[in-house]
Amino acid sequence: MTSTPTPEREAIAATFEDLGPTAPTILPGWDAPELLEHLLLRERYPHLMVGPKLPGPVGRRAVGALDALRATGWVRRVELLREGPGPLSPVRAMDTLSGQGELLIHHEDLRRAQDGWEPRRLSPDASVQAWRAVSLLSRVSLHVNADVTLVSPLGGRRLPSRHSAGSLRVHGEPLELLLWASGRDEVARVRIHGEEGALQALREGRRRL
Repeated sequence: MTSTPTPEREAIAATFEDLGPTAPTILPGWDAPELLEHLLLRERYPHLMVGPKLPGPVGRRAVGALDALRATGWVRRVELLREGPGPLSPVRAMDTLSGQGELLIHHEDLRRAQDGWEPRRLSPDASVQAWRAVSLLSRVSLHVNADVTLVSPLGGRRLPSRHSAGSLRVHGEPLELLLWASGRDEVARVRIHGEEGALQALREGRRRL
């Protein structure tokens, strides 16, 4: 028995269904099938992320299992994503804690590669989830020698640096700040203000998940 998909899980599954397996993403070298495969391996088949690289029978079985997954019809693969990880999966617990941050980010990786895309207007609850993801994931995604303050309509979060070259403020909606914190500058709609030293540190720093 599977649980009811969360609104964001249902939304990303619907987007995969609507766009189909030929859709691009903003991730270099990844189209929709590769993004979907990444999510399925993360959630349901983590052993297949490493297994195909192993020697001997174990590696061959893993290669066969990965080939079988790739041969599965598009609709069924999307349905596997919609079903999500099992109730005891650590990924389910992590997504609950982070406000489904990875689903939010990867949904936009797919949406914002399409012609004519516009930012989504999230529901109040979804905005809270995105802001929770910003608060948690930015701690591990930001590697910048500056004191960074993220400012959204839901509040602010200061991220001090041990070797600060100055301070800067990044303003935006929670989802936009989540995309910015993960390094998706080409699509994140944010406003940045700061001291020159901090701005230089930002250019030299790293942001990614």
